[in-house]
Amino acid sequence: MTPGAPAPGPFPGPAARLSDDDGSHPPRAGAIGLFRHAARPARAPPAAFLCASLTAYAHRVRNRVPNVIGAVNWSLCIRVESTEQRHDGGGSMTTPLADYAKFAGKRIAIVEHMQNHPFVLGLHQAREHGLEVWLLTGDRSWYTHGHDWDSHPLAAAVDRVVDVDTTDLAAVLAAVTDESGQCLVDGLTSFSDYHTVIAAQAAQRLSLPGPDPEAVETANEKDRLRLALGDVPYNIPHARVSSREQLDEAVRKLGFPMIAKPPAEAISYGVRRVDTMAELVEAYEELSGVRHSLRGQPRSGDVLLETYVEGVEVSVETMTVDGYTHVFGVTSKDLFGDPAYIECGHTFPVPLSDEEREALYAAVRGTLEAIGYRHGPCHTEVRRTETGWRIIEANPRTPSSCMTMLVTDVTGRSPILDAWLLTIGEAPPIEPVVHNGGAAVRMIYPTRKGTLTRVDGIEAAAAVPGVQVLLHVEKGVKLLKRMDNSSCVGFTYCAGADREEAQALADRAAGYLDFVVEEDERGERGGES
Repeated sequence: MTPGAPAPGPFPGPAARLSDDDGSHPPRAGAIGLFRHAARPARAPPAAFLCASLTAYAHRVRNRVPNVIGAVNWSLCIRVESTEQRHDGGGSMTTPLADYAKFAGKRIAIVEHMQNHPFVLGLHQAREHGLEVWLLTGDRSWYTHGHDWDSHPLAAAVDRVVDVDTTDLAAVLAAVTDESGQCLVDGLTSFSDYHTVIAAQAAQRLSLPGPDPEAVETANEKDRLRLALGDVPYNIPHARVSSREQLDEAVRKLGFPMIAKPPAEAISYGVRRVDTMAELVEAYEELSGVRHSLRGQPRSGDVLLETYVEGVEVSVETMTVDGYTHVFGVTSKDLFGDPAYIECGHTFPVPLSDEEREALYAAVRGTLEAIGYRHGPCHTEVRRTETGWRIIEANPRTPSSCMTMLVTDVTGRSPILDAWLLTIGEAPPIEPVVHNGGAAVRMIYPTRKGTLTRVDGIEAAAAVPGVQVLLHVEKGVKLLKRMDNSSCVGFTYCAGADREEAQALADRAAGYLDFVVEEDERGERGGES
């Protein structure tokens, strides 16, 4: 992701540099409990979510217990839906989607997994249609953060957990084959940026449906994507540097301002704009010192530099089937500002003229064709400039966070479930895609660093018509300024008659939330970032 679009609304986010971290780059702090809250009477959640603790919690929430955060159990994954609907959209994460009966009797293996609510819900939905799910993971504690695995929402969403080194291809292959080498699954995939390559490699070795591993690796290695695009008008000039001595040459080639970021990372980690040589040197020194990814894989320390392009950023959500790329639609991307740019909100669908849409879709399809990506979902980030569209990144997976919910509520199709259909060799009935209504999500970031004591305003936020509040932090969590999307502590989400209404309601709800923290150990109290 690349910076440049100002964030609307009064929702400040962290503008920290990497040095604000302790250097260990821990997994997403606080992302150990997910709950969905609505203050009004609700339908019963799906059976897979019901247990005594969830029912008791939902009862307490609806009775407006003060300091609700104190009642939150880290393992909750609640869906308490409002009965008040804002629109008659084509789909809903709480109503039956299109028939996914082809999942019945099939088994897939997922190499690691996203931690947020929509992906966990997708697992439950797929299993309700008869799909058996194995989770391959190299470290359960990455999901649980020291808590009990059996109580974690992800544990209840899969049929089997296989503990295996998910960075080792041979180990992954052994985990899904028997002693005779017979494959035990009908499909193998990953939605984790750090594991899409090894999942594609394993699927290819087992003759299972999947994308070309080279195409996935080219998309993930952002400088390789630039090289593959060549001189097409929607590419961006770049330079990959591995020493300070190469910075002068990069400046001569690219000029200022430019973007500095790791060649292969996710969640906008390390992305920043640099305007001077001093800022470039500082960015290089910080980024080149990161020798492991956020999931522990080794990194070279190289830094990718790109010409900064001014404009409005969107993402295009697609599903490529047999080489043809189908488009779900276009999602807006609101960004916080200098020097660290992270996502603060999305709306769907973005209205475009026929000419704009045609040029945008051509750029996205041309990008996927250039890297040989012929099978699977993709989340392509694109910037609209005065001289046309520019490709920022192509991520060979479904959109993360709540963007899948946006697409599903407006189109009636689930990108997650459609991707899993492809994983077992079944073509999803994607087209025609009909947009009905609009949806918006506002991501919440702490404005202070310290230890979370409570969250104020939850019930006021949930009382906004049509809004659902999703938080994934618990009392006692250490809130840190971070330079990536992992510092997000929750969402407000709304599906409405159109995207403007949905955004206004989600923004209003977000404005009620206040994350109250105690001073950190050094006696500092962070201000607005």
